[in-house]
Amino acid sequence: MMITSPATATLPNNKRSRLKALWLCVFAVNLIAVISIWWFGSSHYYITDHGEGNLYIALGRLIGLLMQYTILIQVVLIGRISFIEQAFGFDKMNRIHRLIGEWIIVLLVAHPLLLTIGTATQNAYTLWDQFGSFLAEWQDVFLAFIGASIFIYVASISYAIVRKKLRYELWYVLHLATYAAIVLVFFHELNTGDLASVSKPWFLWYWYVLNFSAFAFVITYRFLIPLWNSWRFAFRVEHVELAAKDTYSVYITGNNIGHFRFKPGQYANITFLQKGLWFTHPFSFSMEPDGKHIRFTMKALGDHTRRLGQLRPGTRVILDGPLGLFIEETAVSEKLLFIAGGIGITPIRSIIGELVPKKRDMVLIYGVRTLDDIAFRDEFASLQQQHPFPIHYILSTPTPGFESGYLDKEKLTRLVPDFDQRDVFLCGPPVMMDAAIDNLKDLKFKSIQLHYEKFSF
Repeated sequence: MMITSPATATLPNNKRSRLKALWLCVFAVNLIAVISIWWFGSSHYYITDHGEGNLYIALGRLIGLLMQYTILIQVVLIGRISFIEQAFGFDKMNRIHRLIGEWIIVLLVAHPLLLTIGTATQNAYTLWDQFGSFLAEWQDVFLAFIGASIFIYVASISYAIVRKKLRYELWYVLHLATYAAIVLVFFHELNTGDLASVSKPWFLWYWYVLNFSAFAFVITYRFLIPLWNSWRFAFRVEHVELAAKDTYSVYITGNNIGHFRFKPGQYANITFLQKGLWFTHPFSFSMEPDGKHIRFTMKALGDHTRRLGQLRPGTRVILDGPLGLFIEETAVSEKLLFIAGGIGITPIRSIIGELVPKKRDMVLIYGVRTLDDIAFRDEFASLQQQHPFPIHYILSTPTPGFESGYLDKEKLTRLVPDFDQRDVFLCGPPVMMDAAIDNLKDLKFKSIQLHYEKFSF
């Protein structure tokens, strides 16, 4: 019997569009259900009873329900749930996640503030006295306060200006605290507000199903499936080799490794079970499937990746994937242009390796600092012997015989005059990608033909 990975082949564009529409409908239906809970539980505060403070209480309760629903969406967005990720793509989901994270802070502040104002007005308390009463006398409110504080802290360290100063590993561990915060807030929801007072018992059951389903999907796809795959395929390091300056290729083998399916251009979240390397990081497959092993190539940029040269053969690996929509099947035209910067060549290398036997019309522009930083140079030369296709190396350090500087509009139009007739696959450092996207926009390039995924968390 053939063993396959749960994250199966990616979907065609038309099926992906239908799946995206389906998930948007699911989101809308649940939003209506959440508002219905509030309608039957709190709307009377300002629909039929116009007493002092009632409007603030009604709005505060509504914001509380919407806040929890928004938090569940956040959990799903980072849950690595393949059948959702296949509809929207990692890059878009990550951008939505960051945007929602900023708004959650607003909701977290507005919810207790409005309730405090409304209840203080009714009780003739000061705002501080009423807030102290909530914490000391109301069931589970203090736990919710701790949970909200955790949310605000995690959201604050996720702002770009703060995030850049933190090691990825520390940021990742601190982010896990949000799961504890969700549990603390959940008990508060059940014992106070609309869920505790609503007259329709099925609302409470719906709330249980909504919350536990979201967490069941996350636990299944983020933890159980990777562990199950690691046991079934027994992923382990075969060997490590130097691919370029400070760049390592890690070859992974296992049981029935040929049955582990992925698409060139996709990525996986990898955990090496070796001391000092156990943190999970996303890396792209850097070679097309060959039935013998899978390969990831990493640049030594941080504390974690600088230790990759110390990886021992036989080290067990937890592999969460494949994920991503940076694949050739998303192209809308037959001609392709690949633009890579630095280690961004890894997913492009795997796609090109798959397309060479198909004799596809493609061009590669690859920007690096020096000749020593070019990864897979010998492999590309071998692939060109099988199917000649143009490769343009651009070195930021002036080097005789090579393009110098950075990829700009002049180089793009000169090196690939028909670029506007091609689908562009772009991968590299964020600054390089932003510049390339801006150049393409200035040249009126169609966005439907541009494909990229940013791995900036």
